[in-house]
Parts: sequence; structure tokens; C-alpha cells
Amino acid sequence: MSAPGCPWENGYQESFYKGFKLDLGDPNRFDTLGELVAEIYKTIGYYNQRRIHSAFKLPQAVFAQQYQLEVSLKDLEKVS
Repeated sequence: MSAPGCPWENGYQESFYKGFKLDLGDPNRFDTLGELVAEIYKTIGYYNQRRIHSAFKLPQAVFAQQYQLEVSLKDLEKVS
């Protein structure tokens, strides 16, 4: 969510929802609300864990692991 008074930050949210709607597909195809909620969780899990993000050129979970390793190595260098 963008901060109050910062509408230019809304583009990130709009970009996410565009991709999310495409990945989820037609929500009317589900017979129950529970099926829809389960598919939403599955789609968000895919988005965060396995989908290749254009900015990172790799899945977000892999990027986060690499970033944490890099930060840990820099901390070790400071101690040495």
C-alpha cells in the first residue's frame, strides 16, 4: 500500500494485481468460496516462491536467500 498522500507509489500495487489476475484466471470458475480462497493462496505462493521476477531474473525466494548470504558475508568481513 502506498503511504497517504503518495499516489505515485500506487503503480507497484497495480502491477501486482494485473499479474495476479492473469495468473488466477476467471474467479467465476470456482463452485465455492473455499475453492477460490485456496486458489488465491496457491497463486500467491507461486508468485512469491517460484515465479521468475523480471527485476531479479530469478524467483523472489532465491533472491532473498542470496541477499541474506551476501549480507552475512559482509558482516563477517567487518568482524575480520
